[in-house]
Amino acid sequence: RPIHTPPYRKSNKDQETLRKETDKLMGSGIIEHSTSPWSSSVVLVKKKDGTTRFCVDYRRLNEITTKDAFPLPRIDDICDQLTTATYFTKFDFKAGYFQVPLDKADRPKTAFSTRDGHF
Repeated sequence: RPIHTPPYRKSNKDQETLRKETDKLMGSGIIEHSTSPWSSSVVLVKKKDGTTRFCVDYRRLNEITTKDAFPLPRIDDICDQLTTATYFTKFDFKAGYFQVPLDKADRPKTAFSTRDGHF
């Protein structure tokens, strides 16, 4: 049964930010209008530099998603492997989430709604 979460209330300023972001994603061909019965809400997260990160709140979808049987690596094992490293770096890929290809059958589940439309 599809999950449907109505859009969260946003200030006029945040609504304008959201509109610009969805317009940019539409123009880039990353998102498109949708008729999916699934819908999650968008949250705008303030970053340290004062800009805003566009995020979709998929918590309700995650609750019904089948978990992979293969476990994630243990953090302490990863840290142990880093003890001999000389250089460390940190990346924050712009819109990295949108670069992960989705199976065509799963795309409707990733739909989200704003006051301006369903994508």
